Amino acid sequence: MPKITLTDITKRWGDFYAVDHLDLVIEDCSFVTLLGPSGCGKTTTLRMIAGLETPTSGRIEIGDTVVFDSERGINVPANKRHVGFLFQNYALWPNMTVYQNISFGLKNLKKYTKQEIDEIVQRVAKVVKIEMFLDRYPSELSGGQQQRVAIARTLAPEPEVIFMDEPLSNLDAKLRLEMRSELQRLHLTTGRTFVYVTHDQMEAMTLATKICLIENGVLQQYDPPLTVYEKPNNLFVADFVGSPSINFVDAEGKQAEDGTMELKVLGGKNAKFRFTEPVKMTEWRQAETRADEELAAVRAERAKHKDHVEKGNKDKVFDYPVALVEDTREKTEPTSENYVIGVRPEMLEICEEGGIEGEVYSAMPTGMETTVRVRIGNFLLTGVVFGGVTYEIGSKIHVRFRDNGIMLFSRLSGKLIGTGGLEV
Repeated sequence: MPKITLTDITKRWGDFYAVDHLDLVIEDCSFVTLLGPSGCGKTTTLRMIAGLETPTSGRIEIGDTVVFDSERGINVPANKRHVGFLFQNYALWPNMTVYQNISFGLKNLKKYTKQEIDEIVQRVAKVVKIEMFLDRYPSELSGGQQQRVAIARTLAPEPEVIFMDEPLSNLDAKLRLEMRSELQRLHLTTGRTFVYVTHDQMEAMTLATKICLIENGVLQQYDPPLTVYEKPNNLFVADFVGSPSINFVDAEGKQAEDGTMELKVLGGKNAKFRFTEPVKMTEWRQAETRADEELAAVRAERAKHKDHVEKGNKDKVFDYPVALVEDTREKTEPTSENYVIGVRPEMLEICEEGGIEGEVYSAMPTGMETTVRVRIGNFLLTGVVFGGVTYEIGSKIHVRFRDNGIMLFSRLSGKLIGTGGLEV
């Protein structure tokens, strides 16, 4: 299967950048999810690779073939890129049987005999487990079965790459879970490269070999799911991935001689943050300054191009949420001594004694786990307790932070500094 390479791909309308100078390599046989909020540019990216949207500038290669190059004037049409596209709506012909829907595209290709078409239809129908429905019409099928027909129709011409644009969004929660499992199995069975667009971070986490997380047209992180979850590049990534959402806590302080960070958190409480892997803040800030200077130089060079247009939808440091009982948080200009601590709910441990005393603000048991919100002064922290545990609202409890899974971010830039343990 081919590797897909995007080099400096941009798509803009006027001064609105839907995709902003994107560099991306999708490896052979991978399952890549393009993830992000509505309007971030993920569907536009998918459509440009498929040939359904023309980039403003850049270069796209599928395998050894250049399918788009703005400098050389190359733009291979979608029907010659050997890709399959699965849309959000099933787009099945209601007056055709399942068999006819699957074979429709093969007949249009005019390179298969009737017997070959029949063999292909039977094979792909078996792969997606709908061989018993070939004589039925779409109206006689459930939503999940219709989705399987659409998948079989996409697989039939044997595309080198399969693109999917939120194909499960019309299904109910239970069926989405089942279809995620089927898509994962289908990826292994077919050995194809899958590129999948979704705004559902659960779909991205469970399906992908790599997640491509985009915001405001800019690539935020491109890594395996667990790396994105455990070591997010910045505050936006940390907030977008994870359910329940990550806890953010404002912190202020500086690094001690032993390498720990001496901080004030949760309304003035003394805390120590110990890095899992040593970080010298002076060196980290110098590296960040160099990276900012390099990016500024690249942007200055781009500005010299005759077709350059200043980006109207400016990039900003993510305005991270802090959960408060009463919103008394004052917005102040951050300094180099301002930080943000990120705590995943499973990293908040509820204990009988020690740690920080708090009060149960809410408790939501689901059977397998209980989501607990703990009030500490005016602050709210969310924790997850596994098992059938219940808590009485208003009762006093103690919490502490588990070792080596806490994140420390720069409030100035929003970037991850490192992970470690937090003692309060």
